[in-house]
Amino acid sequence: MRELTLILKKHTIICMFFSLSVFSAFNAQAQGGLSNGKVNGDFGFNGMYYIPDSTIGAEKVDSKVRANAHLNVNYTLGNFSAGIRYEYYQYPLIDMEKIGYKGQGFTHYYADYKTDFIQVTAGSFYEQFGNGLVFRAYEDRQLGVDNSLLGARIKVTPYKGIYIKGVWGVERKNFDFDYKDRNDYVRGLDAEFNLGEIFPKISEKMFILNIGGSFVSKYEKSTTDHYFTIHSDDEELKESAIIPADKIPQNVAAWATRMQFGYKSFILEGEYARKINDPNLSNDYIYKEGEAFFLSAIYSRKGMGISASFIRSDNMDYRSQRMESENSLLQLNYIPAINRQYSYQLLGNYAYASQPNGQIGAQLQFNYQIPKKSKIGGKYGTDITLNYARFHSIAQDTVPLALENGTTTGTEGYGSPFFKFGSDLLYQDIGIEISRRLSKNWKMILAYNYITYNLEILQGHEEMFHGHNVALDVTYKINSKNALRLEAQHLGSKDDYGDWVYALLEYSFNPHWIFSVGDQWNYGNADENQRLHYYNVSAAYVIGTTRIAAHFGKTREGILCIGGVCREVPASYGFGLSVTTSF
Repeated sequence: MRELTLILKKHTIICMFFSLSVFSAFNAQAQGGLSNGKVNGDFGFNGMYYIPDSTIGAEKVDSKVRANAHLNVNYTLGNFSAGIRYEYYQYPLIDMEKIGYKGQGFTHYYADYKTDFIQVTAGSFYEQFGNGLVFRAYEDRQLGVDNSLLGARIKVTPYKGIYIKGVWGVERKNFDFDYKDRNDYVRGLDAEFNLGEIFPKISEKMFILNIGGSFVSKYEKSTTDHYFTIHSDDEELKESAIIPADKIPQNVAAWATRMQFGYKSFILEGEYARKINDPNLSNDYIYKEGEAFFLSAIYSRKGMGISASFIRSDNMDYRSQRMESENSLLQLNYIPAINRQYSYQLLGNYAYASQPNGQIGAQLQFNYQIPKKSKIGGKYGTDITLNYARFHSIAQDTVPLALENGTTTGTEGYGSPFFKFGSDLLYQDIGIEISRRLSKNWKMILAYNYITYNLEILQGHEEMFHGHNVALDVTYKINSKNALRLEAQHLGSKDDYGDWVYALLEYSFNPHWIFSVGDQWNYGNADENQRLHYYNVSAAYVIGTTRIAAHFGKTREGILCIGGVCREVPASYGFGLSVTTSF
């Protein structure tokens, strides 16, 4: 009870803000009455009972029963909306605790007024400029990412096709809500011009032309000297250095410009971003300016599509606080992973994590549909996807660090030719996927991938991984309500943990029930004692917007990646229950 009282006292101002906002909306639109307002929201619960298992490295935890939970409530009345979220992560799942995501309280609250001309938001909000190269505030609950801003946002549309938005706020830092003690905040401005909307004749001739630009500045007060170690392959050459507080930039600006051009079936999109000197923990306190370049081209017509992408990022790790590590959630920008994203279980163990501080690479994908009722395509046609992705480190010419009595005023760190690939291969994927409906009731997907993955740079292991992955996904529709799906994969490799096999059998009884049983088996591990099974049994019930799921089994230690953003996942064993619903 005492803990609850403290929580309520801590968030009194928040609750007052929310209440006054709703009251203002009622007062301003009282003529319509409460009945015209709409309440919606969502609730999520994800709990786990943990069982220690030394064979897979699942350690004993302080509290065997843990859970993550949240409740969102939003109210809309005319042009006005307001919302509030409560999160309970006091005893979080161990993967969330590992990244410091622990606490409880009102974490998200806002009031918003929107018309065709202007939108004004006060409180917590998410936003993205362009592709996110200089600014992206978003939420991904599965990754434990929520870097919303608490402050104000204004969006203006002064003329059709002209979109301007500005943001100001403090970035969320897990459950640390002592904003009065924060010495950092973010400011940003973005503008986009859709010339097809401004000049309709452009669209009439089937052209697409958009241009835009962004500017972001993060401020962090610097009051103390920074001590760090100069890294060297030779232990005896390592030195300690100091950057005086008055030599550390307090305002770090970043800007970006972007363009999108299209004609009929062809679209070309590009964005270039640059960040001024930003000495921080992730770049070893160098003063080199950062830059990122993203380019994508797509051509499609009936039955065929080709896409190609290129990306380069150099010293573009951009955070609210300079002392935060690379695993921190205080990330202001987003460097997209352009490689193909897979849902295959075994490939997920070697998913590529985008490298903001140094990567250059390209992706090429070709999609083709063999026509229906042809000799090769069959009655229903056949879809073929070919893809190739390759990423390297960037080439670097080191600039020596000059020290005077252990004190430095900064160094560029290194030089880097823009289009030159570095010597370290980070990731390569060569893949083919064939999807075909064999009959009215049978559908099959067959895929093959050859993966090269730099374990030393991406995961800290001292080796390169090479693996052949074959996946088969077969679905049999028994009748209008019953379906059976088999997913089987084999990852063959002489590196890391060796060979793996995975199988999943899923039965769905529409529209409510889904049952599955699956297992990962590391049968090719060089250590015979580590040839382990990671099995999982699950059941889910879906009714309306509510989903209730239970599972029992083991999870191997590894990484979880979504869209190039990754986090570590510890080994675990036990029984889990999750509930999600919206209203």
